[in-house]
Order: sequence, then structure tokens, then C-alpha cells
Amino acid sequence: MRRYTVFVLALLVVGSAHAKRGEEAVKMTESEPVAAQVDRIKAALNSEDYSEISQDDRARVQQALGRIQEKMDGHSLSSELNPTDRTAVFNDQELVNTVMGKAKEDSRLICRRERATGSNMQQSVCTTVAQRRRANENGRALLNEHQQFNNLNPGR
Repeated sequence: MRRYTVFVLALLVVGSAHAKRGEEAVKMTESEPVAAQVDRIKAALNSEDYSEISQDDRARVQQALGRIQEKMDGHSLSSELNPTDRTAVFNDQELVNTVMGKAKEDSRLICRRERATGSNMQQSVCTTVAQRRRANENGRALLNEHQQFNNLNPGR
């Protein structure tokens, strides 16, 4: 009986740790009032959780939110709109959801423990997913440029 209790408690702890792992990206749905969702997304755009969103994507989201607010003119739910406007709002909502989901993933912080050269002391180095991707791409580009330069000038 005691083993069973310990096993169940361990599963609960693991389950709760997994549930807290990451928050979902801000999404627009048809079931909530649109004005509240727009305010929530505008606040999220200025938060640290979406720090890696590009200026182009930020502008696209803001333009989509503007179009949604125009179409909603006096309505609180998108289901109250005529079919043409509802389709346009749905398409803009999907654009916002896609861009915000990608920005949330790119802004996720990953920390590693590293030792500095010549030292045994470890220190935490935290970078976002987008920063790691850019560093990887820049390193590959630099290596390719170096290899191409050596192929053009084999005597050096």
C-alpha cells in the first residue's frame, strides 16, 4: 500500500511539473469578446514573452488587429457578423495566432551551464531560441565563407 501511495504521489508531482513547463501563446478564438482579446494581444506584444517578434511581424499583427476592430464595429463576438465579415475576421485571427505562436516559440529562453575557458567555475548562459538559431546560422555562414575563400586562393 505504501509503494502505491508513493507511486501516485510521484506521478502527481511529475504531472504538475509538466503542466507548469510553458504557457501557451496568446490566441484569438470565436468564443470570447473580440475587444478583450485584442487588448490582451496588444499587451502581449509589449511583453518579454514575445521579445523576438520581428518588426515586420509586429506590424502585420497590428494591421490585422486594426482590420478586426473595423469589422467588429459595434459587435462583441465574431459570430454576430455577416458571413463575409466573419470570414475576413477569421482569416485575420488565424494570421495573428500563427505569428504570435511563432514569436512565443522563438522567445522561449534556454539556459545552459558552461565553464569559461581556463576556469572550473560554471556560469549560466541564457539565450532565446531565435538567438541560438541566429548564432548557428552566422557560424555556418562564416565557415562557408572561409571554405570558399580557401578554395579560391589555395596558395595561402
